[in-house]
Amino acid sequence: MQAEQITERVAHHGEGAFWDERASLLRFVDMLAGDVVTLLPTGAVTRRHLGDVAAVIRHRSGGGYLVAGEREILLLDDHWELEHSIRVLDGPEARLNEGGCDAAGRFYIGSMAYDMAADAGALYRLDPDGGLHTALPAVTIPNGLVWSADGARAFHNDTGTATITAYRADPDGRLLDPRVLVRFDSGGGAPDGMAIDAEGGLWVALWGGGAVHRYSPQGALEEVVDVPGAGNVTSCAFGGDDRRTLFITTSRQDVDPAADPAAGALFAVSAPVAGAALDGYGG
Repeated sequence: MQAEQITERVAHHGEGAFWDERASLLRFVDMLAGDVVTLLPTGAVTRRHLGDVAAVIRHRSGGGYLVAGEREILLLDDHWELEHSIRVLDGPEARLNEGGCDAAGRFYIGSMAYDMAADAGALYRLDPDGGLHTALPAVTIPNGLVWSADGARAFHNDTGTATITAYRADPDGRLLDPRVLVRFDSGGGAPDGMAIDAEGGLWVALWGGGAVHRYSPQGALEEVVDVPGAGNVTSCAFGGDDRRTLFITTSRQDVDPAADPAAGALFAVSAPVAGAALDGYGG
């Protein structure tokens, strides 16, 4: 399979692809610019600046959006106005990076050190009542967090360790019994963002790999989507009315534009299976 470039180079560090079902629009973040970017039906994009960093976006079950900033979580209304924020990190050495929501409406968000030091980050859990907890204490570059349809398993990428780890997810939101599902060879790219389809397949963006891979829930490689002209593939999300379009973000961070002329563009490909519905934050 090969993805099609559908925009110009619209982001420096595109991340966090998110299909906004309420608006029937694809949104993603230009992370280090602090912008939420929206793809319009015309193919043009609009930008909304929210801060120094915009790490991930999800909808709120009662309306509005949740956006992770550099060190805090922003809870916004339907008009993108700030209702309140929740501080997650203190100090300048780390930032928030990527996250997702489980079916119970809990939002998980990872942190990473700016110097990408091993095990210097953590994965936090924000409950619908506003309680903040540490879900995983030692991660490097946390990315791509999704859950199986029954909520019993969670899958989490760490770009720094080049692994996909499967967990048993208990009813209280804890991630238990870690098991490395896929370990990536050096030189072939490392797992970044991830989406899950209706059959439980894991679609994984490969930073430095110029592709998206689909893995079975057991870790077997089943599909490869080439992303031409963009080596740093950062995230993917299913969208469209039937959730069969896989949207793919890319980055031009630390990239030679002559070698990667499409880096920073948005791509799309028609998927052979529909994506799973995306859960939102319950608070």
